[in-house]
Amino acid sequence: MMSRSQTASASAPSGIGPGVRPWIAARVGADESAIGFRVLSVGRSNLTFAVTLDGVDRWVLRRPPLGHAGGSAHDVSREGRIMAALGPTPVPVPTILEIVDDPDVLEVPFVFQDHCDGFPIHEPADLELIPASGSVADSMLSLVDALAKIHSVDVDAVGLGDLRRPGGFVERQLRRWLGQYEAVTTRDIPVIAEVQAALARDIPPETATGLVHGDVKPNNMLFDRRTGEVQAVVDWELSSIGDVVTDLGYLLAMMFVPLEYTGIWTPTPAEGGLTAEQVVSRYAELTGQDTSRVPYYAAFAAWKLACIREGVYTRLKQGRMGDLDLDPEETGAGVEPLAAHALEILRSGQL
Repeated sequence: MMSRSQTASASAPSGIGPGVRPWIAARVGADESAIGFRVLSVGRSNLTFAVTLDGVDRWVLRRPPLGHAGGSAHDVSREGRIMAALGPTPVPVPTILEIVDDPDVLEVPFVFQDHCDGFPIHEPADLELIPASGSVADSMLSLVDALAKIHSVDVDAVGLGDLRRPGGFVERQLRRWLGQYEAVTTRDIPVIAEVQAALARDIPPETATGLVHGDVKPNNMLFDRRTGEVQAVVDWELSSIGDVVTDLGYLLAMMFVPLEYTGIWTPTPAEGGLTAEQVVSRYAELTGQDTSRVPYYAAFAAWKLACIREGVYTRLKQGRMGDLDLDPEETGAGVEPLAAHALEILRSGQL
């Protein structure tokens, strides 16, 4: 579901206003002519750009999608604040240099951060970037390790306790994503509401509350080119405080819900990746969390992804996805089957 990086050009891409280049040049002490941009393959909503100096990647700029009218889902200032708070913790994150909210620079807030020279895993060719000293399985275990580190964060100690919201986390998420789906969709897809109702009837007790990333998958990790381990966790725009096992369910959905439903490739066991049992076992060993209701959380994740995918489809149809080269019809066609698969997971109790 992610496009490859696009080549930098002399003119700034859509989403980079005329005030950005001079601001960066002044910020880093460089000539404006030496500053360039290219669209990165990091996400379908918040837009992410590599900032180059004399053609070399040096920094990253992240901003809301074109046409964004507000709301927490694309709040890059909030995302930047979370990553900055995690900087001193064991959670690997990029270094945040500045969070900018100045309409004279750009009409929307943006985050300016150091460039991380890691690589995401979002297609089979990326597996070749894993060094010979490692393996695909080792890299995926490192991903699970990073997830466990996220869930071990003391949110009060790092200054993120105010992100808590009243009420049950899954219940709140079910209302939120159904509301966002209903606010953006231009189509009638009854199974979305059907799955939401089924999930709402059987919410597991919340046994562990902590920092939730909300979009854990191999293409939201940057892997070290020398070790193959996770160097940085990126794309924190969906993060919150809540039931941490939802992250595990989401990861399992990304890994084991069929590619034709998610549109997101991850390495299979046949390609050296982990089995679902290995993922759950590693996570349980590191965190001690109860993982008995993982299929429920995977169904919830698949349903949430269907809601998100419908939003992406709508923005693509309206031309509000920047320079990312995505097919709106292909994106839209996957929404209903994905929601239906979530319902099947719920009924069967199996991934």
